[in-house]
Order: sequence, then C-alpha cells, then structure tokens
Amino acid sequence: MLISPSVASSDLLRLGEEAAFADRHFRQLHIDIEDGVAVPNITLGMGVCKRICDLWSHSYRSLHLSVLRPMDYLERVKGCHADIVFLQVSHLSHPLEVLTAYRAAGIPLGLAISNRDQAGQWEGLLDYVQQALVVTNFVGDFQRKFQPAMLDIALDIAKSRQMRTWIDGNVTFPIWRKLRDSPLYAAVMGGGIYQDKEAAVRQYVAAETGHFGRNIE
Repeated sequence: MLISPSVASSDLLRLGEEAAFADRHFRQLHIDIEDGVAVPNITLGMGVCKRICDLWSHSYRSLHLSVLRPMDYLERVKGCHADIVFLQVSHLSHPLEVLTAYRAAGIPLGLAISNRDQAGQWEGLLDYVQQALVVTNFVGDFQRKFQPAMLDIALDIAKSRQMRTWIDGNVTFPIWRKLRDSPLYAAVMGGGIYQDKEAAVRQYVAAETGHFGRNIE
C-alpha cells in the first residue's frame, strides 16, 4: 500500500523543499485544490499545482479537486499533466456531465467520495473513472477524526470493483501498517508525514523491511 504525502499539510513557506522531500522518499505527491466553497478548506491554487507537477514530473502526482465549479478548472487541470485527478462531485447537480467532460479531455480520472455523498449515489459514477479516493474523515469535522465507516466503503470498492482505491483523511502510520496488505492501493498522509518527516521516513522504511523498533509507534 503506497503512501502519498499531501503537500498542503507541509510547511508552505518551504513548499519546494517539502515537495522535494516527498519526491525523494516516497516518489508520490498529492495536491489538494480546494476553494473554501465546495468544502470548508482553502488550499493550493492552480498556479502552484502546475509548478509542482512540472518540477517533479517523475513522481506520481495525484490531484484532488474540491471546487464549486470544476468545469472552470478543466483546461488548467489538463495542463498539469497529473497522473490521476480525483473529482469531488457530491455538490453538483449533474456530476456525470463533468466526469464525461474531463474524461473526453484525456484527463486520467478518479472519483472522490466523502460523507457528503449519499449512499449509493456514487456507485454508477465509478463506471466512468479509473480510480477512487475515499475521504476517511467527515467533511466539516475540524477535528478530522478517522472514520472506520468510510474505510469500510473504501475496502468494499477495492474488493468489489478491483480498482485502485485510495484513502485520505487522518491516516496515521499505525492505521497504514494495519492496512498495508489490504486491497487498498494508497493512503494520502499529511500531518502523519510532515509533522515529523524524519520519523515518518523511519517508520516507512521499518514497515518496508519488516523491522520495527520500540521507538516506531
């Protein structure tokens, strides 16, 4: 199970260094684009997003687009040449039209699913995407607690659809270790990586080699 560091949780005053760290140790970069309307948060803009995608093109770059009007972003998202773009569509009246437009533009497409999606609302939409990302905390919960109910949805998608399924939302290293042999494809981790980068690398290496010390929790 891969780890994709979320650069929006890094020290934004040192964003270049933080992105280089993710590239060097994980070969993954996750970029959140949030406008403060579709979801409560405001993160990175498209200019920064494209710059990161251009500079670290040899890493696997995933975008999570949570904006009120995703069609306004289509051409700029296309210009980033990301490896996968997860669209949050729970707030849209006609989500299939947006997914179809992004797919027609040649954008590698994934569906982001959160607690704001009604049960079953997203099932048919998965037929139009390559991957899925399940937000494992509740949108609007500023404590950002990990929600096992959302994890169950992710595991069900991974097993039943056999598609690459990501989880994103307060995933800690103990949670990742328990799930790393599950059908899930990747975990987006923000604070778990950037609050203590050296410890994060130690834990990742320890998990990969199977050597856990007392100081790894």
